[in-house]
Amino acid sequence: MMKIDGGGELSPGGLERAPDTSWRSILPDPRLMLMVFRRHLWLFLGVFALIVAGALGWAAMQVPTYSALASVLVQPKAESVVNIQAVSPDLPVSTDVVDTSVRLMQSRTLNLRVADLFARRHPDRAPANQAERVALAQELAGMTNIYRVGSTFVIEIVAKSTSPAMAAEVANLFVNQFVTMDRDAKVSANSNADTWLRARTRQLERDAAAADAALQQYKISHGLMSANGATMAEQELSSLNQQIAAAQADLAEKQGRLNAAREQLRAGGRGADVGAALGSGTIGTLRAREAEASAQVAQLQARYGSLYPDLRKAQNELGEIRAQIQLEIDRILSNLDAEVQVAASRLSSLRASKGQSTGTLAANNAASVGLTQLQRRADAAKAIYETFLNRSRETTAQQGLQRADFRVAQLAEIPGLPDFPDLKLTAMLAVVGGLLGGLIAVGVAEYLQSGISTKADVERRLRVRYAGAVPTLASTLGKARTGEAPHDYILSRPFSTYAEAFRALRAFLVLGSGPGGGGTRTVAIVSPLPQEGKTTTAVCIARVAAMSGVPTVLVDCDLRRRGSSELLRIGSNGLYDYLAGRATLDQALVLDEETGLQVLGTAAPQPDVHDPLTPEALAQMMVDLRSRFKVIIFDTPPVLGVADARAIAAQVDRVLVICRWRQTSLRAAEAAIDLLLDVGAKISGVALTQVDITRYASTGHDDTYGYQKKFQGYYVN
Repeated sequence: MMKIDGGGELSPGGLERAPDTSWRSILPDPRLMLMVFRRHLWLFLGVFALIVAGALGWAAMQVPTYSALASVLVQPKAESVVNIQAVSPDLPVSTDVVDTSVRLMQSRTLNLRVADLFARRHPDRAPANQAERVALAQELAGMTNIYRVGSTFVIEIVAKSTSPAMAAEVANLFVNQFVTMDRDAKVSANSNADTWLRARTRQLERDAAAADAALQQYKISHGLMSANGATMAEQELSSLNQQIAAAQADLAEKQGRLNAAREQLRAGGRGADVGAALGSGTIGTLRAREAEASAQVAQLQARYGSLYPDLRKAQNELGEIRAQIQLEIDRILSNLDAEVQVAASRLSSLRASKGQSTGTLAANNAASVGLTQLQRRADAAKAIYETFLNRSRETTAQQGLQRADFRVAQLAEIPGLPDFPDLKLTAMLAVVGGLLGGLIAVGVAEYLQSGISTKADVERRLRVRYAGAVPTLASTLGKARTGEAPHDYILSRPFSTYAEAFRALRAFLVLGSGPGGGGTRTVAIVSPLPQEGKTTTAVCIARVAAMSGVPTVLVDCDLRRRGSSELLRIGSNGLYDYLAGRATLDQALVLDEETGLQVLGTAAPQPDVHDPLTPEALAQMMVDLRSRFKVIIFDTPPVLGVADARAIAAQVDRVLVICRWRQTSLRAAEAAIDLLLDVGAKISGVALTQVDITRYASTGHDDTYGYQKKFQGYYVN
């Protein structure tokens, strides 16, 4: 027998294969990981369910806390409805302003405002004194968390409470009261400014009226009354200048007319061609009468001669008309002379008045220095009054137009789910924790698993050939059930998965090369500890070999438990009688009629303290059995507990070590193998029994049961 070194595997022909040094050996084998997971599936599910149930139970025991979110936007400056300068101008939008606003929202003033409004809404929480009012304000402030959202102009208020409605109410109270407080501050500032401006405007109005009255009184007292921008003296002097000019022109005109008339008189014209006479209506009428009279005289003289009486009369009438004309001309000339005198007199009077007005104007100019000072005072008082009056009007126009520097961007809604514990997050963490806990539990269980469970455990850790695995009968049936014993089931279902497992072990033990070539095979079935399936394996292998037509004998060497004898219902002490010489071999053997298997067993415990399995007795029994049978199966007691197993193992051709799947520890198996090697036993391999093949790759993905589902059509269970 060859034991395998730690890094390699033994090939069927006994040659050692080199370990896999490819890159795949560096990474975990996913098939191996899946195999480990499937082997511990129920452990994984149990830990997963426990963690999830624990997390959900913890969440159910917590007092839920609800969070409500409201937000305030710091508004940039907007266009005003009235284009006037505000008493409280809008805040410039900057980082410092937003950070300052956050601090203001945490101020004691706002907390007290919120507490007062909350108390009005909830009379049962109304504070009885100032201390309780402050305590209520601190309680509400402690429920909130106020912060700026990144580098934006949004401020968020998160209120937490065990009541979802109260959380939303507190958050909304803070945002609404903060905006209201800012707007109230602007309204109050505007109102105070308006009140002060009104009072100041009234005082300035009185001051302006007093200054104007003093100015007018000074003008009156100093004769500085003016109209159209000039004083009365100036206006009078200007009027006199205009009148003097007109009087001078009128005098010159009349003097010219008089001089012309005089020149005409001196020229002998008697004034008939004087312009004033020519323009007189009376002269014109007389001239017309003169023409008629002249025409009549001429007519009478021509017709009747100079002595005609009517001619005389006509000539007299003509003379009278001419005398009247001359009188009228003389009156006109006298009138021209009178007009010249009147014009000269008027001019002299105007010049005298001008002299007096010039003196008055000089006095006024001396008094204008004081007037200028009074005028400046009056103008200044009026300008100040008008400025304040306009500002008062602007301030009054702003009443009701004040806009807060902040706007409620979002009001809090009543939360439907608690913020703590977060059921979604708790469920997610519970699932993740359950998965991690389950995987950790699988890893720990696999690490702490001391029993032999896979082919790799046998070949790499025990360094012994892997002979195969024997499944439990129930795991091969699936949902079906049977009342047959395993050693009887292989008879009723010879082509089942269960029966095939023993045929594989028989092939491993009997058909392979060994001492004697194709001769008799003597095989000892051993196990480190009791209850590992050794007896069932020995009986089933022996029956399978007998059913194949090979002369087979099963020797029950476990004289204390007699497992094989009880399974096959042996009614005689054939083995004792044969070893004691009281019976021949033929007399000691019992036939298993269903398979043709010969059984050398016992029906009763050992009658005395003497050990019948001495080396000499065993050697003789081997000689006798080899002469009659091709396959000899020895069912032995546990190696670690009874020395008979080692004595028998030293005599046989092959030894098959039976280990119970996932129950036999590596240390027990190693101890048993070391004892067998010490006596020179030829260990062919280790077989695993009672394997649950329904658990994926129960003996490893490189064993036949890793591909069990692919061969289901080959078996009849």
